[in-house]
Amino acid sequence: VEPRATEHIPGMIAMIERLLAGGHAYEAQGHVLFDIASKPDYGKLSGRDREEMIAGARVEIAPYKRDPADFVLWKPSNAEEPGWPSPWGRGRPGWHIECSAMSERYLGDTFDIHGGGLDLVFPHHENELAQSECAHGKPFVRYWVHNGYVNVDSEKMSKSLGNFVTVHELLAEGIPGEVLRLVLIATHYRQPLDFTRRGIEQARARLDRWYRALRAAAPAETGPLPAEFEAALDDDLNTPLALTVMDALAGETLAVESSDAKAKPATALLACGQALGLLAEKPDAWFAGGAADAEVAEIERLIAARNEARKVLDFAAADRIRDELAARGILLEDTAQGTSWRRKG
Repeated sequence: VEPRATEHIPGMIAMIERLLAGGHAYEAQGHVLFDIASKPDYGKLSGRDREEMIAGARVEIAPYKRDPADFVLWKPSNAEEPGWPSPWGRGRPGWHIECSAMSERYLGDTFDIHGGGLDLVFPHHENELAQSECAHGKPFVRYWVHNGYVNVDSEKMSKSLGNFVTVHELLAEGIPGEVLRLVLIATHYRQPLDFTRRGIEQARARLDRWYRALRAAAPAETGPLPAEFEAALDDDLNTPLALTVMDALAGETLAVESSDAKAKPATALLACGQALGLLAEKPDAWFAGGAADAEVAEIERLIAARNEARKVLDFAAADRIRDELAARGILLEDTAQGTSWRRKG
C-alpha cells in the first residue's frame, strides 16, 4: 500500500479531534497544536534534552504556542495554498499527523516495525509517536529501525554533489545484483555506509570465495542455519557478524579434502546465503559471469587442451593457454577434482 496523504484528510481531522478531546492539543489563531506537556515521556524515542528538542523542531517559535516545542497538527491555508475544510477553518495538516493517520488506517493502533533514516528520528518520528500514543492510549510501535546515511568515497551521496548513483546504473555496468546486496549488508544498517568501488571489488572477491567453497563441495541441498548465524541476525540484524559466520564456513569447506567433511559446512553456508538473498546461482554460472554459451564452450575447449598438454608434459603449451585465458580475464584453479575457472573480480 502506498497511500497519498491528500486521500486521508478525514482520518487526520478525526485524529486531531480525538487529541483535542483528550486534552493533548489546543487551538490557537487558526492552528491546532500538540501540547507536549500532556505527554510526560515526550522525547523518549530520540533521547534529546529539552534545548535540543526546541532547536530541532524545524518551525519558528510562534507567540501563540504554549511551549516552544509544541508542534502543528493543523494550520490555516491562504487562497494560494492547498487546503481542505475542517472544524478549524480551511487549512491543511501538519507533516507528522499525516503518517499517524495513514498508519492507523492500514496498520492499526499498534504495529511491529517502523523504519526510516536517522534524520527522521527527531522531530518526525518523535512527534508521530507522541500523537499516535495519545490518540490511541496504547503503544504505537514495538520496534524502531533507523538506517545510517549513504556516503560515496566518504562524502555524502547527493545529486547536488554529482556523486549520486542508482542500483539500475550499477547493474547496467555489469555488476551482479548479489555483489550490490553484499555491499549494502556488509555494514550494519544503523551505521553510515561508505559506498566505494573498492567495496564492490571486495564484495565480489568475498562472493567468489563462497562460491568456490560451494563448487568444491557441490551441496545438493541446504542445511540448518548455524546457531551463531541466527544469533547474529537476532541481535538487531547484525549482518556484518552473520557474514563472518559465512566466511568461517567457507574456510572450513575449502580447508578439508574429504567430500564428506566438506558437506556439513557447505550445506550450512548455502543455507546462510539463501537466508540473506545470496548464493542463489550455481557456482559455474556465477563464475561464467553471464558469458554466452559459445564463449563458455571456447573456454572449456582451451581448458581441455591445456589439460592434455599437461598430461604429455608440454608445460610450455599449458602455460601459453593459461596466459591466453588470463589475458581475457579468466583465472584457472587446479584442484584434485579438476580445473575450474572464474572471471577476475
